[in-house]
Amino acid sequence: MTTGTALTATQLAAAVDAVQAWIDRRQRAMLAHLHSCIHSPAQLHVLGVLREVGPITVSTLAARLAISPPSTSAIVDRMVDAGLVGRARSEEDRRIVTVWVTPEGKAALEEAIGGRRGMLQRVLGQLDATELADTVRVLQRLERALAEARPAT
Repeated sequence: MTTGTALTATQLAAAVDAVQAWIDRRQRAMLAHLHSCIHSPAQLHVLGVLREVGPITVSTLAARLAISPPSTSAIVDRMVDAGLVGRARSEEDRRIVTVWVTPEGKAALEEAIGGRRGMLQRVLGQLDATELADTVRVLQRLERALAEARPAT
């Protein structure tokens, strides 16, 4: 909880509208870019998850993607054929299949979203030191607020 001036309902509504409009614009731009890539958005999502968490089982990947294990296996099959991910069965339990990003998959993901880092450097480079520190502080606070707002499981 922060100790600042309380917001009015009107101020909060205006802030929500502004942030939602910004998110919507960024999503449209990102989707337009992703649809111009040779890999499907679903494949790029899988690559992003695998890059983030490292080698994981197909069932864990399915849970992270919020899709069924058979659907996940079908996507993984196509990605293995394309050389984007590697796959191996456990020697101890052949039902357990682990997947990971290959160098080709990392390159495909970098090609699809790699320009984002450069764009962020250009945009954030336009801020002065105080604005940059404020931006990072607010992003960190928003991340904490999001974590606090998640329902308990």
